[in-house]
Amino acid sequence: MSMIGEYMRLAPGDFGKATSDPAWAWDLVDEFLEADGDGGDPRLFDVDKAWHGLAFVLERAELPDAAIFGDDAVPGAGDWGYGPPSSLTSARVGELAAALSALDPREAVRAVPASAFATAGIYPKELWDDPGWAAYLSGHLERLTKFFCEAADASMGMLVWLD
Repeated sequence: MSMIGEYMRLAPGDFGKATSDPAWAWDLVDEFLEADGDGGDPRLFDVDKAWHGLAFVLERAELPDAAIFGDDAVPGAGDWGYGPPSSLTSARVGELAAALSALDPREAVRAVPASAFATAGIYPKELWDDPGWAAYLSGHLERLTKFFCEAADASMGMLVWLD
């Protein structure tokens, strides 16, 4: 089974409801997934198995890994795969969007050699032997930055979790 980094961006009213009623939020995720037609719901996003590698890249770039793990666990939320979701307020999403936007994804990924990921035991371990590992991570970092910027522009908060 794979561990996938998941995101759901929410308008301010929905964010407040999601953090106070995580069962409602989980139902909303299911609703978004069930309605997943041609392009999927733009409020959902995942970074596939790149989450841990991205966190490592951000740490090396001295940026907060909250863009990967969120800030605070949602009180009363059950296990959404590998633990409860974490939240990011709209203000925090804005801060993280600005920090991510200042980073060149390709340069940030290239600054960390594959051997460093392997030595640190970064998930998924088999990726670091693949010649396409840097393109995989930088592509996900580019899309994550875009997702955060769109959320920041709309004053949205987020829920973040591993599934």
